[in-house]
Amino acid sequence: MSAASPFAAGRYEIELARGTPLIATPMTESEAGPLADAVAALEPWRTYAYPAHKLAAYLGRPEPGAPRFVLRREGEIAGGIGLRLNWMRGPYIQLLAVLPRFQCQGLGSAAIAWVEAQARAGDERNLWIAASEINAHARRLYERLGFREIAKLDDLVCDGRAEILYRKRL
Repeated sequence: MSAASPFAAGRYEIELARGTPLIATPMTESEAGPLADAVAALEPWRTYAYPAHKLAAYLGRPEPGAPRFVLRREGEIAGGIGLRLNWMRGPYIQLLAVLPRFQCQGLGSAAIAWVEAQARAGDERNLWIAASEINAHARRLYERLGFREIAKLDDLVCDGRAEILYRKRL
């Protein structure tokens, strides 16, 4: 790994193809609640009936080796990203959420590219992400960005549903 720790900075500017950059900063507990409420209303979390308070606990709880970031565009919360570092020789994107008002503007792609750049700078070998089998939009995005399906994980988040694990070789 390089001398600088990946994801250790207090603020990141993530360039977008158009417009103002996306700003990523470490998630605070006060940001976690409102973001969790918005994320719980999105698919697949809505179909899974996944409680907002559990998302808020995950997002707002600092954990060594698992940074969470709030994503802002023009000062507004646009989404969030949660990572698990050092997971099978590279980071695992545990959660990536872009709020509806900011979707289809390249924010998800830019956030993934940022994680990939940090991983490459740290001499990591892989980048991992998972998507619900019912989240066709996310699955297409990940495949377009060079991720390949590795495994189908039945009943991981919700009984009767499967998550698809993706890997991108770096």
